[in-house]
Amino acid sequence: MDATAAEYGDGQKACRRAEIVAAAVRIADAEGVEAVSMRRLADELGVATMTPYTHVESKDELIDLMRDAVAAEMLLPEPIPADWRTALRAIAHKTKDAFEAHPWSLDITSRRPRARINRLRHVEQSVGIMVRLDVDPPTGRAILMSIDDYVIGYCMRKRSRQRMLASLGPEGKEALHSFRDADPEVAAALEAGELPLIKKITGNRNRSHPFGVPPDSGFEPGLEWLLDGIEGTVTSRRDEPRPEADLGLDGLDELERRLERAQSS
Repeated sequence: MDATAAEYGDGQKACRRAEIVAAAVRIADAEGVEAVSMRRLADELGVATMTPYTHVESKDELIDLMRDAVAAEMLLPEPIPADWRTALRAIAHKTKDAFEAHPWSLDITSRRPRARINRLRHVEQSVGIMVRLDVDPPTGRAILMSIDDYVIGYCMRKRSRQRMLASLGPEGKEALHSFRDADPEVAAALEAGELPLIKKITGNRNRSHPFGVPPDSGFEPGLEWLLDGIEGTVTSRRDEPRPEADLGLDGLDELERRLERAQSS
């Protein structure tokens, strides 16, 4: 086989693997990640049962590739906004939108994660934004992690809320609204006046949500408060003298450190 034919064969294999991953993502979106199996994929693609294994080594690798497909949706289109605050806001929204489009991705972890291309592109974009802040490396890492933690925490809480509401029938929802099935210890505390604010809340029949299932407070307010805090920190740190060796952040070094952590985990 000549070089051109070999490259064509490799290209065909990559395209076939992309088809398999895309089919797995469609199944997970529609029915949950539990519905994804090699047999189901073969049926979906109209191929022999063992065919997916010629392109994807195992179910673990498939899950890892599915997560990377979701990461592709977190990427900002180039050019990335020049203003760091606008860029961080945009990347936070893209990440949230990807998780909400594929909520199963919040429920899975790969037992053998690899440094996949789209996750690394996401890290590359994030580190590139962080470099613009001109803060010391620990502060820069904390800023990125705080954005990730906020987005992931918001999405996980929203998913938990949706699952709880979906699991309740009309009677279950009414019981939560009325608070008539309280634990005896809770009921005694309410009667004794120990929880006056809770008693006032549970007595409000106009609540738009069942007790114990908090309403969605909205993504934007918390994100803006977080960005306000980051801006205050960045401003104050710029006014502080720093040793010459710590004047800036080498984005490549930071990316390499992240790659090492990803590959060793």
